[in-house]
Parts: sequence; structure tokens; C-alpha cells
Amino acid sequence: MPSERLALLLAAGFSRRYGSDKRLAGSPPLILRTLSTLLPCHDRVLVVLRRDDEALRRLLAGCGAGLTQVPLDGGLGDSLAHGVRTLLTQGRPIHSLTIALADMPHLSPASLQALRAAQSGREIVRPLYQGQPGHPVSFPADLLPELASLSGEQGAQSIVARHQARLRCLPLGDPGCVQDIDWPGDPL
Repeated sequence: MPSERLALLLAAGFSRRYGSDKRLAGSPPLILRTLSTLLPCHDRVLVVLRRDDEALRRLLAGCGAGLTQVPLDGGLGDSLAHGVRTLLTQGRPIHSLTIALADMPHLSPASLQALRAAQSGREIVRPLYQGQPGHPVSFPADLLPELASLSGEQGAQSIVARHQARLRCLPLGDPGCVQDIDWPGDPL
């Protein structure tokens, strides 16, 4: 069985700055727009939701992605680790994992294809837009156990810092890799 290029879509946040559930903002809802760019570029996509996200779970049923719900309300590190552990227990060989944020609907499919092409299976690949680090970030399979051990509010920054020699920054002409939706006035 060939190793798979996977994506983890982190969507378990509470949208506190936005003031309402931004994952459902817009038409189609923001989360569906973000997911629609990820699906064609990965062998499988797993969406991480909160434990009480039944409405969102119903919305995403049949969308082509797997779903998992974080058992406890925690931070970004907890959600990320839960998603990685879920993928690791599925027993399929993994080439790499792209970690994407649900509130980034402006990322272009061409950028995701460029990240995929740049991922050799040995490096951490992070997009840059005009020198600014962006998302999503792609990790080789051998770093997944470290990602699975994260907790609290910290995401994968500590792992990127620990493996700085393996970091490949990929300049892209896509402002979507640095544009997230945090406030009601942000363009959907």
C-alpha cells in the first residue's frame, strides 16, 4: 500500500474574537469553502471538531472528509494532537501531513499543489507570502509522534523550532496563505 498525503483541518475553535461561529459564516459556510480546497489535493482529509459540534458534524456528513471530535475542550495543541493520534491509529502508511486551519478560505488550490509537490517526506514545508510565514504547514510522517504529544494552547511552533534545520520555506504569491478570518469585518 503506498503512503498517503493527508490533511488535518483544525476546526475545534470557539470563534471568540469573531463573536459567533465563524465556521458557519458566509454562503457557502466558511468551513466548506476551506475544505473544498483541501480535498482535491490530499489522499484523505480529517476534520477535527469540538465534542459538542453535532450541527457541524451533520453539515459535514458526506462531504468526503473524515470527522473526529476532541473528547475534551482544550487548546489548539490538544485538537492537533487528537487529530494526529486518530490518523496514526488508522494503521495506513503516511507520507506527510498538511495541517490546515478552518478559517483560511482564501488559500488557492495552486498553493496547496505547490506545497504537495515541495513535500519530499523529509522536510517541514511552510509557505511564505512576501516574507510572512503562512499556513498550512506540511510535516513528514516521522514527526507525527511529536505532533501527537502536543497539548494546551500551543500548536506546532515548538516542533518547527526544534527541527529548524528541516524547515523549508516555500515562497508563494498567494495572500490566502496568511489571511485568516478572525473578526466579523474580515472579508469572507
